Parts: sequence; structure tokens; C-alpha cells
Amino acid sequence: MRKRPLIVLFVALCTLAPAAPAQAGGLLSGVLPGIISPADTPSVCDTTASQPFARFGDHRSYVLTPGGSFEPGAPAWKLSGGAKIVAGNETFYVHSNADRYSLYLPAGSTATTPPMCFAAGDWNVRFFSAGTGTVRVKIVVKSVLGVLSVLDGGSVSSGSTWKPSADVRLLVTNVCGLLATDSISLRFVPANSTGLRIDDVYLDPWRSL
Repeated sequence: MRKRPLIVLFVALCTLAPAAPAQAGGLLSGVLPGIISPADTPSVCDTTASQPFARFGDHRSYVLTPGGSFEPGAPAWKLSGGAKIVAGNETFYVHSNADRYSLYLPAGSTATTPPMCFAAGDWNVRFFSAGTGTVRVKIVVKSVLGVLSVLDGGSVSSGSTWKPSADVRLLVTNVCGLLATDSISLRFVPANSTGLRIDDVYLDPWRSL
């Protein structure tokens, strides 16, 4: 009998529209009603897993997000406010020693991944960053029921040199995933920053391994 209030709470988190301040750890930022185009759903899911953060003590397997290496020929991200791909790769070359590019995010810019496959159990996102300030990660959840939710994954600090990010937790996204999440996109927004770069953005597909 006690399970019903929890179910009601989970449904409310994914279907209502409150606004909440961003905090690390993954809080609900807002939910927007909308109609989702079939074109938003990936036709093929990338299942090529690797361990890009093993040298940093993280031995989980990850899948590169669409276009997450920012190399020529990779799927294009939606960029605005001066965001652009620039020369200079993250210095660990975890995706490939041949990589040469990264994404620059000046103040006031945003960058959004193409829609990617998502299933309940995909728990973490990690990437590399360098520059001043922090980058806020938002998760755009696309539901098969035609609901567009924008969740706040928290803010990740950046330093003067390239370093791997802390985990961006997808806890609330997983709650929504239980309610028929179809796909997600990640939106990166610099905060308190005069400019920073990100590279090699990975999703931990825990459920599929």
C-alpha cells in the first residue's frame, strides 16, 4: 500500500512543470509540453562500448554520444550563441589518438547533442572540460507520449587544464525513463564563465551491459 505515493510522486516529477534552481546531483528543472517528431527518435542505437575513464579509476563502460568527439564527419550538434568547434583536442585522447578538435562554449552560448537512445538504467554522463567557470548540463527527455521534459543534471566545474568531469547523474531521467522515455539530448550551458571547452562526451549505458 505504501508504494502508491511514490508512484504518484514519480509521475508528478515527469509530467508537471515546476521550476527549481540548478544544483549538482540532478534536480528537476522544468517540464514543457510538446509534440515530438518521429525524426527525433534515433533509428539505430550505438552499442560500441569502451572504458575511456579507466586511467582515472572509473572502469565503467561508456558509449560515445552522437558527435561527442567533435571530429569531422561526426553527427552535428545544435550550436547557438557563438558555440563552435575549434582546433585542439582534450589532452588524454581517450577517443582516438587521431582526434584534433573540441567544442568551445563562450558566455551566453548553448550546445545540444542530437537525440540519442536512452533506457532506464543509463545512469551517468562524463566528459572532458577545460577553461574558466562551470558548465551546466541539462537533459532534454523525449517521451513516446509526446512530452518534452528539460531536467537539470547539475553543474560541473572546469579548470585551466583538461580534466575529466565528475559524474552527471541521470537519476530523475531514469524515473521518467520508467514512464516510456523515447530518447534524450544533452544541452551544455556555460555558467560564470568567460569561455570553456568540452570534448569526448560519453554516456554510461549500464542497462545494456
